[in-house]
Amino acid sequence: MSAGVDDAAVVDLAQVLASTPSVSGEEGDAVRAIAAAMTDLGFDVEVDAAGNAVGLLGDGDGSRLLIDGHIDTIPLHSEERWTVDPFGGTIRDGRLYGLGICDQTASIAAAAHGVAAAHRAGRLGGTVAVVASVCEEEMEGQALAGVVDRFAPDVVITTEPSDTRLCIGQRGRAKAFVRVTGRACHAGHAAVGLNAGEAIAALIEEARRLEHPTDPHLGRRDLTCIDVMSHPYPSVSTVPGRAEARFDCRFLPGETPESVLALLVGCAERAWSSWPEKPGLEVGLVEATFKTWTGASFAAPEFAAAWWTDETSHVVVQAKAALVDVGLDPSPTHYSFCTNGSLTAGLLGIPTLGFGVGVESMAHQVDEHVTIASLLDGARGYAALSEHLTGTPR
Repeated sequence: MSAGVDDAAVVDLAQVLASTPSVSGEEGDAVRAIAAAMTDLGFDVEVDAAGNAVGLLGDGDGSRLLIDGHIDTIPLHSEERWTVDPFGGTIRDGRLYGLGICDQTASIAAAAHGVAAAHRAGRLGGTVAVVASVCEEEMEGQALAGVVDRFAPDVVITTEPSDTRLCIGQRGRAKAFVRVTGRACHAGHAAVGLNAGEAIAALIEEARRLEHPTDPHLGRRDLTCIDVMSHPYPSVSTVPGRAEARFDCRFLPGETPESVLALLVGCAERAWSSWPEKPGLEVGLVEATFKTWTGASFAAPEFAAAWWTDETSHVVVQAKAALVDVGLDPSPTHYSFCTNGSLTAGLLGIPTLGFGVGVESMAHQVDEHVTIASLLDGARGYAALSEHLTGTPR
């Protein structure tokens, strides 16, 4: 055992989750498995209307800590390239393999056991909610929002993979569309028309020339065209009258939906400034729509806010001390991708940290895995974090 954590039981639970398919919208079996495991560990457990498993431990006067790990995965891809069964729970050479085990079911197993160990030792000063949340891969934060509203945490930990390092921020993510309306005509009389395909190509080229701000910690804002289509398609000697492109924007703290969309409007204005006739333009955020495994429906614009938690803040200082206590690296880093922290920190302003099992670069990869050492370090880390972060009176 490590710091009161039953190492074998942590590995067993992680293997169960690695063996249970849980693609977004189909997480029911995995939710039931983690709910049963948390019940056995002494948590007060419920599965809410959205399908999230929520386990509560502790009843002190200290802070309320929410530890969130999304239990959904992307669909299996490149199956022929996997060297192990993606759902076999295989352990080989000190590594546990499985679709979603790094992103991020191993962290859920580690968090459940780590918090339970801290509770058994009488070290929780307040209440901890361990949440196995659904449909994060569909849209960050949407399915979790009800849990956050009901539990009202003082501090949140997202358990996305961080190599058991402390993460204190991330860039935001937006998916935007650009729709251009021209005038279709026979390609033999192209001058009669207004070519929407050429118009959107000019806009995309202008977007490539944008100069982007850079944050000293989070890096550069990026705006990337991810797909484009003209209509009619396929064309039969017809100048396209409509065209659409979608863009992925990875942005820095302070950006809003309006500021992101204004980038694209500005690109259009510059791209077509010399055109004698301007095409029509519509820009907006792509809407994410999905249903959870319980049938709950969600719809939201694809805008996940950036966030940053001050390294000198009380929660970061306490978290660093917790990791030092269990021999882990306390130096803060940040995520390169989006997390449910976009809701808790970016939108709601709740102090949020990241701490997870496995390395970020393994997410969504063939032969996805975590090391057993990282899994057990994660459990010890969650035990220490739950102790330190609930010790402050509300």
